[in-house]
Amino acid sequence: MPIATAIVCTKDRPIPIVEAVRSLLAGDDPIELIVVDQSEGSATEDALAPWKTEPRFRYLRSTKRGKGIALNEGIRAALGPIIVCTDDDCAVPLHWVRDMARALESHPTAAILFCNVTAIAHDDNAGYVPNYERTKSRMLRSVAALREGLGLGAGMALRRDVALALGGFDESFGPGARFPSADEWDISIRALLSGWHIYETPEIAIVHDGFRTFEQGKAHAVRDWVALGAVCAKPLRAGHLGAIVIPVWLLPTRLLLPPIVDLLRLRKPRGLARIVGFFRGFAEGLATGVDPETLRFLPPS
Repeated sequence: MPIATAIVCTKDRPIPIVEAVRSLLAGDDPIELIVVDQSEGSATEDALAPWKTEPRFRYLRSTKRGKGIALNEGIRAALGPIIVCTDDDCAVPLHWVRDMARALESHPTAAILFCNVTAIAHDDNAGYVPNYERTKSRMLRSVAALREGLGLGAGMALRRDVALALGGFDESFGPGARFPSADEWDISIRALLSGWHIYETPEIAIVHDGFRTFEQGKAHAVRDWVALGAVCAKPLRAGHLGAIVIPVWLLPTRLLLPPIVDLLRLRKPRGLARIVGFFRGFAEGLATGVDPETLRFLPPS
């Protein structure tokens, strides 16, 4: 049995996925790598053909759409007790999967672990690369701890048995889904509400090659805030009223403060579309049924 299973979900990105797979399979650690491919054509499968004889590599073709669905397909197929997730535009250091698994196993109360995600070198004047970097480790023991932020799904590990007990990822979240972001936020909140902890470490890091122009970033930000609105509404819909701390913190500090500062400085307020997006997602989340045991959104009737 492998010490851990790495899962990478991909769709129509044959060039970056090759680099991701190459870095994940470097070395000879007894791991398993599952690529779940939701691409339209065969370009990605063809690009990964050189690894078909690699015993640690498994290719899963998915006919469905959505990152949450792909992650769940990978988790169900996985043989390792620890699931390590990254994105198809990331490169990982040698022994990264092994180190992530060991770090999670060394904290028995934690169901999920996040590492640092650093940005590839890029022109800061042209755009940005999403990243998440901490200087100190921390253990999150309640949803209130999310006020200091949360790691990225590109650098995440979770216990397979806990993920299965939670019903897997909520397939309403993630790229390609109804709420196309915040899949890591959703499963983290559900794990915390189930009594598990989350650990974040700066001692492990990967590199993200996901450059976005500032114009692209505006659309992504609105998408993210729609999903975060739904994430914030879901536990309240399920009766976990203490989770109100998340939107109560997010609204004034992350959403309302920037446009207020702009108005005070007689500038055009920024971020209004994000505010609208958050409340849209929040309203949709409150209107959607929730499974009381897994805290996943129920499918539309």
